[in-house]
Amino acid sequence: MKKNILIVGGSSGVGQKLARHYVTDGHTVCITGRKNPNLEGARFQPLAITENTSDLIREIDQLAEDFPIVNTLIYAAGYLQRGHIDDLGDGDLQTMVNVGLLAPMMLVQRLKRSTSNPLKIMLITSSSQYTPREFEPAYCATKSGLGMLGAALVRDGEIGKVLVVAPSRINTPFWVGTDENTETMLDPEWVADQIIALSSGAFKYKYAKLFRNPARSEIVECLDNSFHQI
Repeated sequence: MKKNILIVGGSSGVGQKLARHYVTDGHTVCITGRKNPNLEGARFQPLAITENTSDLIREIDQLAEDFPIVNTLIYAAGYLQRGHIDDLGDGDLQTMVNVGLLAPMMLVQRLKRSTSNPLKIMLITSSSQYTPREFEPAYCATKSGLGMLGAALVRDGEIGKVLVVAPSRINTPFWVGTDENTETMLDPEWVADQIIALSSGAFKYKYAKLFRNPARSEIVECLDNSFHQI
């Protein structure tokens, strides 16, 4: 069955790779982000998530109004933020919270209200979900929170399948301008393929880690509708 798929953070990287796959597969795809990737067959709607919560609420309300019937929400938005906690300003912290937690929560809230069928949710977090890093305190906190959001939403019987995928570092524009060595980072095409494979089949909740060097996938938890281990 062809579906309406909303990909938040689909302008580049893994989100764009996923969008390309689903468009090719014949689904109706809406991409959000700061820049239009001009992906043929996909619809684009600007969504710039900043520290301004009022703007975020208005833009998410507009998105939910313009693309109301969503079968699958893929949340792939994120950005690099580094510094000890006292090096980060209030605006830095608010932006990270808005990108990492508030936006996905509000989207699920609104889409669940407007979609008659159970909403399928795919949350792309990071190895920072389970690996504390000195210079990424807010990033680690929001990625951990996003993973727990998925684990909590699955308890809602009106929510469909929930997939949480935590990749290790991926070779995307995320790292442009940093001194990070991207040679051993995961290929975004490979990551997208793993996410697509993990999302298939019968399950209620699945949590997987994607490791690098060598690239490999590990399912940490997989539950059925009765919350029994599969």
